Amino acid sequence: MEENFYFVKSRTGDYLLNTFPQNLDYLLRENTDKRNKITINFNEKNYTARIGTVSSDDLIVTILTINKKCIERLKFFNELLDNCVLFIRPILNLEVLIKENNNNILEEFIHNVKSINSYSIQNLFTLIPQKSLSDNVNIQKEQLKKIIKEQPYVTVDTLLKELKYSIATKVEFSVFENVLHKRTSHFKEQHDIRSVFISILQLFAEDFESNRIEISLAACERVLEIDYDSLFVSLYYIFDNAVKYCHPNTTLKIHFDEEKSSFNVSIKMVSIKINPSEIDSLSLRGYRSDIAKKININGQGIGMYRIKKTLKINNAEISINPNSFKFNKIHKGLEYEGNEFLIKFNGQQKNWF
Repeated sequence: MEENFYFVKSRTGDYLLNTFPQNLDYLLRENTDKRNKITINFNEKNYTARIGTVSSDDLIVTILTINKKCIERLKFFNELLDNCVLFIRPILNLEVLIKENNNNILEEFIHNVKSINSYSIQNLFTLIPQKSLSDNVNIQKEQLKKIIKEQPYVTVDTLLKELKYSIATKVEFSVFENVLHKRTSHFKEQHDIRSVFISILQLFAEDFESNRIEISLAACERVLEIDYDSLFVSLYYIFDNAVKYCHPNTTLKIHFDEEKSSFNVSIKMVSIKINPSEIDSLSLRGYRSDIAKKININGQGIGMYRIKKTLKINNAEISINPNSFKFNKIHKGLEYEGNEFLIKFNGQQKNWF
């Protein structure tokens, strides 16, 4: 059972911590001398207690105790007050850091799901204009039947995109839950790495096709032990960026390579120019290059940051090699070149049997 209760506020009046039971809050408004013992009712029992207040340069701390040593000897209670003032600030700072970290995780999750949802809504309204549904609710089904009948191919494309967005949302929830509860290591299983790439590339097939980008996927029979959901998120953002930033009428090449200490996946594409000086900045949360801003003004600069972060779950890392193969072209006022994104899966020992 808890024997000490704390109330902490700053010198400016901000309340920072309060563990007082609600029925004992009245003690904070009374002028009680720490030298005197008092009687309180806690958990439907009566206890002898002490209460006292101590201050530092920036904090005011009040402690209520039912600890027998502190009640019997004022010296021990004074030591409790003094030690609390020394250690409460580092503890409060740690609490703030933990809250900020959890808030960042939550903000990323909300941003990602909202982005996917906005794409989904735009996709549906492209097929089914919102006005056609709101004009007369009694004929909505007939309107939908007419649209499907007159635009069967557009309907199929729309449904395929909706499948992509639904799967992406499901995986975002899964990764968020795993990160929040620190359970990702329990979800690693053996997967055929080429099949993993195929399953995700299929979701972007229509996007690449509309931009006339051909996909070249090398042969590979390698099996890796990975957390599928987190790798899905990593690859989802890689290909999502590729759709946005690749040059039309080019080929995106994926090649697999085995090294002694790692298994590597090379993704080569003709995409917007990357200045070597900005490589480190690209993985920072919120950073966007000037060229990327010209293409997509509403971006949040979270793609590469998310890729790098989720790859860590699989003990993998990504490196960017700008202008790795010769291709330089200006298209609609934007510079494009041949870039390589290299994913290294570390510690993946090959099973020879």
